[in-house]
Amino acid sequence: MARIQRDQFGNPSSLHSFGPPARALLEDAREFLRGTLGAARVVFTSGGSEADQLGIVGSALARSPGRVLMATSDHPALRNCTPLLARLRHHVSLLPVTPYGDLAPETLFAALGQDVRTVGLMYGHNELGTLCQLRELVELVRRAAPEAHVHVDLVQTYGKLPFDLDAFDVDSVAVSGHKFHGPRGAGFLALSSTAEVAPLLPAGGQEGGLRGGTENVAAAVGLALAAEHCLTHQQKHEARLRDVGDLLWARVRTALPDCESLGHPTRHLPHVLSLRLPSVNGQTLLLRCDARGLAFSTGAACHGAHGDGPPDEPVAKTTTPDNPVLAAIGLDRAAAREVVRLSWSADTTFADAEAAAAILVEEALRLRASAPRISAFGTGAR
Repeated sequence: MARIQRDQFGNPSSLHSFGPPARALLEDAREFLRGTLGAARVVFTSGGSEADQLGIVGSALARSPGRVLMATSDHPALRNCTPLLARLRHHVSLLPVTPYGDLAPETLFAALGQDVRTVGLMYGHNELGTLCQLRELVELVRRAAPEAHVHVDLVQTYGKLPFDLDAFDVDSVAVSGHKFHGPRGAGFLALSSTAEVAPLLPAGGQEGGLRGGTENVAAAVGLALAAEHCLTHQQKHEARLRDVGDLLWARVRTALPDCESLGHPTRHLPHVLSLRLPSVNGQTLLLRCDARGLAFSTGAACHGAHGDGPPDEPVAKTTTPDNPVLAAIGLDRAAAREVVRLSWSADTTFADAEAAAAILVEEALRLRASAPRISAFGTGAR
């Protein structure tokens, strides 16, 4: 990427001699990424969030006003399309989810109808790790709302598990580069041959008229290079990711038998483990583990700078968690504060996993030991 920034600095849309070489690099990257998903078109974006917005709002904009279906547990990149969709006279229905955080086929089927314009789905859940029953869900949409656009957030799944647009019969998928060791601030929307999407940023008409603005050639090449590497080793990496996850879960569960693994037990991403550790405040645990070199997130990671507040903050009157995902799967505020999410890559070694589990367990046990105990008479005692 640094070499391309230095040597191929031309604007890909320019007609002078500096333009065509940059254009060739851009289109080579696009063609490679298109092939990885069996897509008809690829639109480069600033990341997964923009790709989700273009797939969901852009498809609704290309249709007459109607309903857009999503889940209450979806990533904010999907759910936060709601205000813009409302301005476009589309009504968003946020559907309830199972305790694993995914849509039950019967729930989706009950909400479908001829007035549904777009259905947004998350294949791999970013916080819980659950893989939705994508084939069944898409089949229901095609049966009950055949004209609807099916958009899939593939951010956590791309590069980890095989995926093909035609095989799953979806219209668009969102991908983010930093989730498979590509550049930050870069991603793409992959479209099927029949997808109808209107631009949200026409500007100069780049990206086939779907996303204006001067193209980031170096980022596009970086995406393609990272994708080539992870897809070449995908099967080996998937097995290793699952083995690391099994090791982490076994070590934590042995030391903390009352811990709970969230998400579906069999339909899950190979690199995400969401845990509830009773009587352990997740944010406090995060800070103590981070001081020892172990980084992870709490269940409320998306609200990090303005979330639950300090661990010793008085409990709010409401019992609903600030994190909508944990609220959607039925956790109350107290239980939600006990959730942490671990994730790892194919570069994570078994020694790393052993060390991480040891730090996590040690700090969790220390927090439990120092927690105030309530006597039968209601007085606090250490």
